Amino acid sequence: MPMFENSHKIRVSARAIVFDGDRVLLNRFGDGAYHNFPGGGIEERESARMTVVREVREETGQEVTAGGFAFALEYEPWSGGHAYGDGHHISLFFRCELLGGSQIAKPELPDIDPTNPAMVSQPVWVPISDLPGIELLPHVNENLMQYFKTGIFEPLFIDEPYENKGFKRGDDK
Repeated sequence: MPMFENSHKIRVSARAIVFDGDRVLLNRFGDGAYHNFPGGGIEERESARMTVVREVREETGQEVTAGGFAFALEYEPWSGGHAYGDGHHISLFFRCELLGGSQIAKPELPDIDPTNPAMVSQPVWVPISDLPGIELLPHVNENLMQYFKTGIFEPLFIDEPYENKGFKRGDDK
């Protein structure tokens, strides 16, 4: 038996933060019920940066280069009352630069909401000024707004803020 065996699986994904002037590239679900960042799970023989480039292409039709690491976010379902499902995951966010124009395309592989398969993603450019008023998953609106004010991303490890959803750390619902 390995000395440091994991007792459960943790999904690791890579997500892109792509700017075009005063807009950010997001995936919109439904009629704007919520938005998230292009990205997805790291596959075998793929680095996190390779993943983010592939996922952006698949989900938005955009070609990007993966830049610097921005932050990591952990979702741990037991402490969060399983608010976003039962899977434990860590998302690595990278600043990405557009290659070419900013025309988004119909996704090759759109994201589908696992809790509502009828809700499929559509890539959209969202004005930065609109970020505070949208449901952005994960809840990193404040971190993005801080970046826009300062122009500096400080690498962070962020826990999903369950308190925003009525959960407190350690609640076992």
